[in-house]
Amino acid sequence: MDPNAILGDISRTEIFLIESIPLLATAIVLYILIKILNLNSRAAAPVVKCKDSKFNCEVKKSCPILHEIYQPTLLWGKSGHIQTYVYAKHGRFQKPAPRNRSRKSLVLPDKTTFTFDIFDPVANHSSKEDYTICIAPGIANCSENSYIEVFAWYGQQQGYRVVVLNHLGVLKSLKLTSPRIFTYGDTDEYAGMVEYVLKNYPSSKLIAVGFSMGANTVVKYLGEKPERQRHFECVVSVCQGYDITKASYVLHEWEGLRRLYCFMMAENLKKHIRRNSYMLFGEGAKTYRQKHSAPDVFYDVEQIYKSTSLVHIDEHLNRKMLGFDSLNDFYRWCSSSNHIHKIYIPMLMLNSEDDALIPPKYNDTPEAYIQTADKAMHVTTKHGGHLGFYEGGYIKANCVTWMERMCFQYIDAVVELNANAEL
Repeated sequence: MDPNAILGDISRTEIFLIESIPLLATAIVLYILIKILNLNSRAAAPVVKCKDSKFNCEVKKSCPILHEIYQPTLLWGKSGHIQTYVYAKHGRFQKPAPRNRSRKSLVLPDKTTFTFDIFDPVANHSSKEDYTICIAPGIANCSENSYIEVFAWYGQQQGYRVVVLNHLGVLKSLKLTSPRIFTYGDTDEYAGMVEYVLKNYPSSKLIAVGFSMGANTVVKYLGEKPERQRHFECVVSVCQGYDITKASYVLHEWEGLRRLYCFMMAENLKKHIRRNSYMLFGEGAKTYRQKHSAPDVFYDVEQIYKSTSLVHIDEHLNRKMLGFDSLNDFYRWCSSSNHIHKIYIPMLMLNSEDDALIPPKYNDTPEAYIQTADKAMHVTTKHGGHLGFYEGGYIKANCVTWMERMCFQYIDAVVELNANAEL
């Protein structure tokens, strides 16, 4: 065989391989993007689990969204991580500003000052009745967060008054007046907000709504004193973990990058702690304890600021702040899972299967609760992330998410069913 011919074939092969590199690189990049964006996942209708009671059947009939496919934003909406990231960093798209906002400030018996915002309705409710939605936002959130403002705006348009708790220590404009910052299980501020609403809007019927950590607060509030439920039409719990002890283990798992999310949440929380350090650890705390004969609390402040997870902050700050001897005791006290069985009013529990913080295998609390509760419903979506639930568009999602539409369809359905039951 001619050596020159062999060399020619080798050269042509090398040229072919070289020319194929860009195509191969493009294919690899596309494959990675498809995997990251989860583009090969098919959109689906939500899964609804509940007892086959007359009430639940009527609610499902009145909520067409439960029978429709939830179509996330096409390019990135099927990735739970991206949905979660967009919610945390961007909030909502083309966010409308809610109107008729007023801020109220109240002082608790321990001299803790807390605030909440009231968004009065801009239209009459279809029933001509007065309804107030009482919201507890997610961890380190307040009424100024984008997803809360969109929810409030959407509610206003449909004739609901929306009242939103601002978690202790979150608002930059308000300094702490006692050495206490928000925790997962303290219901005093939410209770104070509800008492204000009952006093100032005595004819209003209430709806309880909580997001993530705030949902734990709401469910615990209603369950720890069941008589509170007589003022409420229903309760909505979105993206909650229910059992804080289990959640503390889940957030330390590297599966699904949850340990990274826990680190980022801890860093965000430490910003609020640093901003309020004078009242939590400094002269403000010392003056408060002397004035109110409160016991001294020793904090290893250096360890608090070195904390890389919420569990570390709970160990070095929160459990001591509330007087618990152990982290297990603190988490047991915090968890709404210990009170949920005492909820008898209608309840919607909403989670997503690709929640970056709460994997489906830990939804055992709502799954067990719906086995005995005649007016409870657990809805899970295939996509949505943690408090994302974006839908519509190719890149830019709709302003109002699937979550807002779902929550208000459910609330409207329950309100109508309850009104008819009273006739």
